[in-house]
Amino acid sequence: MKVAMAGTGNVAQYLIEELPKYGHSVVVLTRSSKPTITLEQRETDYTISSLVSVLHDRDAIISAIADFSDPAAGAQVHLTMLEACRQSQSCKTFIPSQWTANVEDHPEEPVVLAPHNKVLFDRLKQETQIRWTIICNAWFAEYIVPASQRHLRDVGPIWAMDHPSKVFTIYGPGTQLNDLTSVRDIAKAVAVLLDSKEPWEPYTYLSGGQLSWNELFAIIKKRDSEWTSVKKPLADTVQQIVANESPESVLAAYFELHSYSGALTFPQEKVRRHREKYFQGVHFRSVEEILDDAAAKPGKIL
Repeated sequence: MKVAMAGTGNVAQYLIEELPKYGHSVVVLTRSSKPTITLEQRETDYTISSLVSVLHDRDAIISAIADFSDPAAGAQVHLTMLEACRQSQSCKTFIPSQWTANVEDHPEEPVVLAPHNKVLFDRLKQETQIRWTIICNAWFAEYIVPASQRHLRDVGPIWAMDHPSKVFTIYGPGTQLNDLTSVRDIAKAVAVLLDSKEPWEPYTYLSGGQLSWNELFAIIKKRDSEWTSVKKPLADTVQQIVANESPESVLAAYFELHSYSGALTFPQEKVRRHREKYFQGVHFRSVEEILDDAAAKPGKIL
C-alpha cells in the first residue's frame, strides 16, 4: 500500500522503520524536511488543499502528530486530514494519532484530551467514505528500558519509572492492571492491518500483556536490585491537579488517573479477537521478552 506518514517524532520513527519491511511504499509528511530521514519527504502546512496535494498518489495516511500543550489544535489537524481524505481521489484509509487507552469504554480519559477527542471521534463515526480505526495499545512497553534503547523520549513523571534514579512509583495499592504493548510491535501490527481484508472496527485493541504495577516492579527489581519503589496515594494525585503548579504537573496527574479508572485495563476478549481477526502473523512481546532483548542488545534501539 502507498502510505503517507504524518509526523517525524518518536512513534513515527517506529512506523517509518517497520512499514517498508512489510512492502508498503512510505512518504513522510512534515512541515520542514528532516536530514535524518532517508525516505521521501513531502512538505505540507496541514491545510486541506496542501494535504490533498501531497496525498495525490497515496492510499492511506497514518498520523503520529500529538500536541498535549494544545489539544484543540491536535484534534483540528486530524479533522483536516479526514477532510483531505474525503477530497482525495486515492487516499481512503486513515489512522489518527491516538495510540491510546481504552477510549471506547472510557471516552472521558485522559481528562485534558477528552473534549477534543470527542469532537474527532464523533466526526469519524459519521464517516462512510473512509476506512478508519482508533488504535488502543495502552502504555508503550519500551518505557521500561533506558532512553538509550528506544526512540521514545523520556516523559518524566507521566511514566512510573525514573531510570536515572532507579525509583519506581507505585500508584495506590499497585494492584491495578495495565496493558503494555511494544511500540515496535504496534508498528508491525499497523503494517499488517493496512493489508487486512477484514472489515475494520472503530477501535482496535493491541496488547503485549497485562500486569499490575506491583508485578511490573517485581520484574524490574528481580533483574536489577538497585531499583527501589515509592508509593503515591490517589489523594496525592488529586491534590496535584488541584494545586495546578504547572501544565506539566497537571498532565502527569491526569495520566496517573488512568491507572485508577480502568482505562488501561483492556477487555481481554477483544484483544484475543482482534489478534485472531487481524494479527495472526504478529508476535506481541511481553515485558520479559523486551527486557531480554534489551539485555542481549545493550547498544540497540528496541
